Amino acid sequence: MTFNRLIALFLLLLASAWVALVNGQPLFMTDTSAYVRGPDFAAVYFFGNQVATSWTQERTLQRTEQPSRQANSDSPVHDMSLNAPYDKAVLSGRSIFYGALLYIGHLTSQLWLSVFAQAAIFLYLSNTLALKCLRLSFLTFVGVTSAILIITPVSFFISLLMPDVFASFLIVAMIILAGFWDVLKPRDRIIVSSIILYSALNHTSHLILLVILSAVFAGTCFIAERKMISFRSFSKRAAVLIALIVIGFVGELAFSYGTYYMIGADPVRPPFVMARVIADGPGYQFLQKNCATKRYIVCNYIDRLPAHALTFLWSTDPKIGVFSVADLATRTALSKEQGSFVFDVLRSDPFALMSSAAKNFVRQLTMVRLNEIFPDQNQLDAFRAKLPQTYFDGMLRSHVIFHDWVLALANAWYSSIYILSALGLLTCAIWPFANFHKRSDTFPMQQWVHVLTISVAAIVVNAAICGVLSEPTGRYQARISWIPLFIIFLIIGRLWEARSPTPNESELLRGLAEQLPRPLRFLGVGGIGLLTDIGTFTIIAAFGPHALIARLGSLAIATLVTWRLNRELTFDRSGRHQHDEALRYATVTIVAQGTSYAIFAALVLTVLAAMPQVAIVIGAAGGALLSYKGHHLLSFAPKVVHSHS
Repeated sequence: MTFNRLIALFLLLLASAWVALVNGQPLFMTDTSAYVRGPDFAAVYFFGNQVATSWTQERTLQRTEQPSRQANSDSPVHDMSLNAPYDKAVLSGRSIFYGALLYIGHLTSQLWLSVFAQAAIFLYLSNTLALKCLRLSFLTFVGVTSAILIITPVSFFISLLMPDVFASFLIVAMIILAGFWDVLKPRDRIIVSSIILYSALNHTSHLILLVILSAVFAGTCFIAERKMISFRSFSKRAAVLIALIVIGFVGELAFSYGTYYMIGADPVRPPFVMARVIADGPGYQFLQKNCATKRYIVCNYIDRLPAHALTFLWSTDPKIGVFSVADLATRTALSKEQGSFVFDVLRSDPFALMSSAAKNFVRQLTMVRLNEIFPDQNQLDAFRAKLPQTYFDGMLRSHVIFHDWVLALANAWYSSIYILSALGLLTCAIWPFANFHKRSDTFPMQQWVHVLTISVAAIVVNAAICGVLSEPTGRYQARISWIPLFIIFLIIGRLWEARSPTPNESELLRGLAEQLPRPLRFLGVGGIGLLTDIGTFTIIAAFGPHALIARLGSLAIATLVTWRLNRELTFDRSGRHQHDEALRYATVTIVAQGTSYAIFAALVLTVLAAMPQVAIVIGAAGGALLSYKGHHLLSFAPKVVHSHS
């Protein structure tokens, strides 16, 4: 891989987390704390209070049990937290595997490592599918990935400290494994399989998604591949998927047994389906008719019903809440009776239950919103109670999540893009079946049939799982909404490269750049360098160094990036060896950046101590004035060749 490609990948890595970088810190949801505190509790349990962190609960440090609250009591909510291991209260579904990623991120980098780990997985999958599987050019890969990061909400979910983005990672990894197993190297097969496994372990809904998509893969192979040579690899792919599914269920059991070993109680799975059935109507009507004769625990709360599913589960108001305000024994009983209750409702009125489920599915399928990522006042109060003070203070300084106009614009834009791209993908999916008997060098049937069927099936299955088994929520469909447009862009790229000779990447970029005046090109490169500087500074500073030291590192990386870009796009080739040119560039940059750094240091040590990023911008403006002329007259000045008679 060339040095220029490494620079491009680094810039894409920063761009993948642009939402977190612009916001000033990663994005939280109230459930984030439950994920982090799982491994945090385990660490304190095994190694003692000396490894406690700012996430460690006071009850964990005390290592004593408080008496459980009785159901329907009016004692304070904090006495019966949904996740309080020393009170034997642990919720199932808050994956300790994903929690470990956040916990390591907290210990090392104020959670930035977790964000960039998610960004790296996104880039790896995009790179593997575009370059290694579809054999597209690197330039096409960069263009498609950049467009997806700008047009779709994928960066919001890469920046979000929740396992949602791994649902989309599982889908893309499934496409790669199912359609391109034969072209992958053993190393890539292992990495892709590991991503599928980790994604499935991160949430129960992801494991269900894996099971159903594996069934779709098997059916597709039987229909489309049974007469093809590639069907011979079906057994290998199927064996890998079966192994991943088995390990996923073993992981779920391991969490349950581990929880029981440490606290002496099984984790409690919230009764999502019970809440959903009651909120939709059939469950509530069943309770009205049968509570007098067939007693369920939920009958004790019929005076609070019907209630919205989220109110039923998570409200801490003892007048309207059910699950969250109950004691541990009642929560466990509600969870255990969920299956029999839903089955009884189904036998009692199957049409009403299926009708409500279908409505929820359609709502979920067409719903793409980011509302849960933008906290309202009630959520902010919850964050105040759940987040460590440093993270909560950072949230209050956020630059994105408190602007309602950003949310309104994002919802309208991302929803429109999703609907249009999903319809476009569905249209594309008709093509391989309509032309089943044909072969194409551009779109080999045994590959593209999996790309399209798994993509379409994943959109439908995700909506069914989340809409029917839980509450239809915009976030659930938004997390995978980038995939349809991603696949369409790959199809366009494949068509373009099949019908046009692949140009030299450097010459093509140079030709496009020369349409602009040189000063504008220089400013554009400088803007990329500034964004690199700010992004890299934020990352380095998260690991603990003083702002002045962190800036030295970010300046070095930004200088490297701008040298390569200016060399390729802005100035004419000097004719010198790269090390000579680099030395001249470094000399000019030291003078210019020295000026920039002096301005930055003066500001960050005085009036802008709380906003070092602003000081970076002001310093960069001063350095840019010196930089342009210096590079034009010295760094990239043509080499003078003396003739000898």
